[in-house]
Amino acid sequence: MKGIGIIRGLTLLAAALMVHVASAQYVPSMSSGKKVKPVEKAGYWHRGNTFEHLDLSLSLGTSGIGLDLAMPVCEFVQVRVGYELMPHFKRHISADVMIGNQESLQYDEYGNRIETNYDRVRELIYSKYGYDMQPNIDMTSRITMNNFKFLVDIFPLSGNKKLHATIGFYWGPSQFAKIESDDGSTATLQAVSAYNKLYEAAVSGTGDPEIDYIKDYGTAGFPMGKIEDATIYKMTPGDKGAISIPVKTNAFKPYIGVGYEAAFSKKHEDLKFAVTGGLMFWGNTPTMVTPDGVNLTKDVSDISGDMGSYVNFVSKLKAFPVISFRFIKNIF
Repeated sequence: MKGIGIIRGLTLLAAALMVHVASAQYVPSMSSGKKVKPVEKAGYWHRGNTFEHLDLSLSLGTSGIGLDLAMPVCEFVQVRVGYELMPHFKRHISADVMIGNQESLQYDEYGNRIETNYDRVRELIYSKYGYDMQPNIDMTSRITMNNFKFLVDIFPLSGNKKLHATIGFYWGPSQFAKIESDDGSTATLQAVSAYNKLYEAAVSGTGDPEIDYIKDYGTAGFPMGKIEDATIYKMTPGDKGAISIPVKTNAFKPYIGVGYEAAFSKKHEDLKFAVTGGLMFWGNTPTMVTPDGVNLTKDVSDISGDMGSYVNFVSKLKAFPVISFRFIKNIF
């Protein structure tokens, strides 16, 4: 009898433990009174969460200001698409006028101006056409870069969903900058164009005999550097009496980089930030083709002055460094 009592006691104890465990795993439903298992809240990164979440972010960096949309496609990969626009930063560039191979402004040992071919041509063009040729012109460089981007973020560390590598591409207009002559230099540009027409006529023998002497001066233009056989290359205005130099590269630009993404705080996990750095590969040296068809980055050497520093900088940009900071809001 004692053995039967012990067995009954153990049975009752086991039943009590099972009831306790069951009550810990289930909670009563307010609507039906039935006990239902609570649903554990899944984090942003979990297995099978393909396209279940959407992030919207504002980006700011060396490639411009933009908007991104991001979605996870599996536990360790998310896809981002977006658009970036670079503010139109400006840089002022000047270029001297040269008649033949003679500098426009020359001085004697006492600092007094010496009359040059430039002075004679300036007086001639002003008397014939009313254009006042200044010794230099002003130009402005403007950034025009804007791109669509498709990027894939890969989170390789299973225990760390913050560090990631990124691959993808940027795609946009091939022109990312341009140099244009300022309106204040229009008269000088028109004067240069007018003189070159007179010079060509004088050389061919079809010009005005009274100004036949200008064929000894040479053409007018803006010295940029040296081309083949160390010849001085002088840039000349286009058909409309202005200078426009587009700065171009490939429209399709592969990208690779690394980044760090995290929530601002545990209380606001829907607000995140990301810092990324990488390279946008342009594939080759950007081109800068002048109105007369010369590529400054490939065909001309020893460019001096403001234009020289600009061309040297652009020539080195076979890959563009991209550093950006993103403010991220989880939409759902």
